Parts: sequence; structure tokens; C-alpha cells
Amino acid sequence: MRLACRHCLCRGGCDGRATGSYAARRSCRRALAAAFGVRFQNGFALDSTGSGQITFRRSDGSLPSGPIANGRKASERVDSVTTYPGQAFRLDPALRAEPVLVLRAGYQLLLPEVAFKFSERTPRISATNLLQGAVVYHGMGRVAVFGEAAMFSAQVVGPDKRPIGMNAPDAHENSRFALNLLHWLSAVQP
Repeated sequence: MRLACRHCLCRGGCDGRATGSYAARRSCRRALAAAFGVRFQNGFALDSTGSGQITFRRSDGSLPSGPIANGRKASERVDSVTTYPGQAFRLDPALRAEPVLVLRAGYQLLLPEVAFKFSERTPRISATNLLQGAVVYHGMGRVAVFGEAAMFSAQVVGPDKRPIGMNAPDAHENSRFALNLLHWLSAVQP
């Protein structure tokens, strides 16, 4: 991990505080993730209508059963998690990891030349079976990797102050998901 961080610092990427241009921060995150066997795709995961809001559900397999979705007991079970425009990634095949958020058929990865600038001509590829979340066992430690961060926040956006993140109506289980994730990271949960 230290090598990846030094690599970013030396190449003018992030400085550990996520400052600098959006592209530089994204490049730094990609290098750091690669040190853990996670391969970020440089694009934005969207559904076929162009919406970046994605609800992962246990019922369709996009929120797989596992330590994060199941929690430690029945009252901690999570059946859905909502994310917002973000990246997608793959895991190295030999990596000891568990997918947490799996993109279903019909999702696309848009590859704009300028971040958040999309048009009909924006290149796109299938995002089917790419991930937006995974947990990784690394040595004696644990790492959580997510391609989207707003799901762990509570924000309002736009002139109409639309809630996104944990305070959004469609994301009522995101806070439980975050708590289950913290339990797993701290090894309170196997």
C-alpha cells in the first residue's frame, strides 16, 4: 500500500487528502486499489436509462448474501442498498475477496473524456457483473472497496434539495449496511 501511495505522490496525483484535480484523485485511487488486487474501470456505472441511482437487492442477487448483507443476526439483515453515479471494478482472480454490490445485466459503464460530461457519443461498454462494492482479506487485515461514496453520506443536491445517500427515501437500509461494514472491518463480525 505504501508503494502505491508513494507512486501517486511522485507522479503528482493525490496528496493523501484527496486534493488536486478530479482526474488526479481518480488516478491515485486506481493505483492504491490495484495494490490490493482491485482493478477500477475509468468510467461511470449507469443503467440503460442513464440514471446513476442504482438499487442493489438481495432478491435479484445484486446484493449477495454474505457478512455485510447478513449482519451478525437477523435484525441486522440488509435487503437493499442504493448507490449513486460512481465507478465499477473487477477483482483479480486469485484475490481472497467477496463481492458486495454486483451490477446486473443492462448496466453500462460510460467512458467520458471529461468527468460528468455525457452525450450520445460518449463511449460505453457493458458493466454486467462488474462490482461497485467488495470486501478483501489482505494479510491479517481487511479492506472494503467501493466505487461510490455518496451512499455512505447524507446530502441534499440541486435547487430542489433532493436527498441522496442515507437520508434518501430509497436508501433506508444504507445506514444499517454501513454499520455492518464497520463491524466486519473491525473484525467484530467474522
